[in-house]
Formats: sequence, C-alpha cells, structure tokens
Amino acid sequence: MERGRAQPPRYALQLTATGTGAAWTYGPGTPVVTLTAPAEDLLLLLWGRLPAEGRLPAEGRAFACDGDRQAGRRILEGPLTA
Repeated sequence: MERGRAQPPRYALQLTATGTGAAWTYGPGTPVVTLTAPAEDLLLLLWGRLPAEGRLPAEGRAFACDGDRQAGRRILEGPLTA
C-alpha cells in the first residue's frame, strides 16, 4: 500500500465545538456544510471512532448539521490524514 498525502476536498466543511464556540474549516472556500457538536465528539467522528451513518451522525445525537449534508458525507468519507 502506498502512503501519500490526503487530497483537499472540493468543498469546505466547518466544524464548530459547542463547549467553546471554536470553529475550524477544512477545505477550500466558504463552507457548504457546518457540523456542530462537543469538541470530543467532533474528534471521535473525524478519527472514525463514532458509529455514524456514512460517517455523518444521524439526527438525535449531539450533532447538528446545517447545509449540504451530502457534501459533508463526501468530505468525511475521504481520507482526512496521510
């Protein structure tokens, strides 16, 4: 298996931590989707440690998703680390 660098996504995803209000954007341009949750849950999701339908949490969890949900799934399904 060849190791390489993760390619940036086509669209931007914004992650917002509910406990601190801190926000991070992953990808180019203006975010098309915003995922809001406690920082711990955001990290667990990004590292694939939370069970989630298509790696985007179902409603009812502590996550809120605003914007293009399908684009958010595509971003999270791609490799996020090298």
